[in-house]
Amino acid sequence: MIFVDLAQRPIARGELQRFSQKFGALGMLDQTGKAFADAGLGYMRLDESDAFERALANPRLLRLPLARAGVRLSIGVDETAWRDWVNAK
Repeated sequence: MIFVDLAQRPIARGELQRFSQKFGALGMLDQTGKAFADAGLGYMRLDESDAFERALANPRLLRLPLARAGVRLSIGVDETAWRDWVNAK
């Protein structure tokens, strides 16, 4: 498993698109997080495209961790999915 610090190495557009295709760009945002509130996004109506671009520009808006095992993806703490990934090997 590889860990990437998004503060030091930004996520690639293509990688973020994988998550966006599965969960939706709005689903990737941590709508209860400080960065979301600080950006004033709670008062805005975002579409998928705008949410994606904001997440790409400011990874602090993302629900972390973003986890990928091959084609399997998860957002946030999803221990059930992670266990399934390990048991599938």
